[in-house]
Amino acid sequence: MKQLLSITDKDINGSDELSTRKPRVAVGIVLFDENKHIALSHIGIWDLHMLPGGGVDEGEDLISAVRREAWEETGCRCEIIAELGKTYQNSMKENFVQEKYHYLAHVVGEKGELHLEEYEIESKTTVRWYPIEQAYNLISKKNSRDILHEFLKRRDTAVLDEVIKTWF
Repeated sequence: MKQLLSITDKDINGSDELSTRKPRVAVGIVLFDENKHIALSHIGIWDLHMLPGGGVDEGEDLISAVRREAWEETGCRCEIIAELGKTYQNSMKENFVQEKYHYLAHVVGEKGELHLEEYEIESKTTVRWYPIEQAYNLISKKNSRDILHEFLKRRDTAVLDEVIKTWF
């Protein structure tokens, strides 16, 4: 899969240190509805928008993880259209390493209720649907409060850049 972005603390705060943790494998989804709007997870406690997605469970393949994450975080079933690419994050400051595989998909059927994990409920996570240009602006123009939010912003902006370049 095409590499969309590799980002480390050096890119954010100039530090050359890298975490030696085993990478977390995750998936991300750019999910379109019938109105050509895309889903964004809104984390209410931080007023942060990000693309839906999450960790791949042990024994789960990437495609199954995409379908599960779409169901959990948007309440939608989906059909995968294309692989977009992968991103790599390494932060010694956060002691976090992640390889994330991103997919383009569209909603199949009706939108339903979210199926969130407890920490997502506590974080006041909701799903919101936006035209891609508005979604891009919500993510890219947000002032980041900390290094983790800056990583998320740069990652999701790189993914949306790929969608806009390839599909629009």
